[in-house]
Amino acid sequence: MKILKFTAKMIMKKNNKLTYELWFLGDVFNSRVKCRKSLDELLIEAGELIATGRQEGLTVGGVEIICVSADGNDIETVWDFNFADGKFACPIGSKGTRVLTYEESMER
Repeated sequence: MKILKFTAKMIMKKNNKLTYELWFLGDVFNSRVKCRKSLDELLIEAGELIATGRQEGLTVGGVEIICVSADGNDIETVWDFNFADGKFACPIGSKGTRVLTYEESMER
């Protein structure tokens, strides 16, 4: 699985495309080529990770979605959540943005 993720990431970088990366507790959890559909899917995954973290009683660490340039030099936080303070930060997103639960996302 790691080889597949590495290969996909190299293809995205090779095609000179921006990517979104979903980070969970300091590790890359998922990566996709930048588009609205990718962001929506990563936000759903982020919501699931938050729910799991809360169920496990996490009080440190967090979930973050970043936008990475093709060369990997420019990184910008798009959305993040910190378990320590239980707050969302959406520097680029619209006001009132929240992550849907898995059930809510499946209803749409």
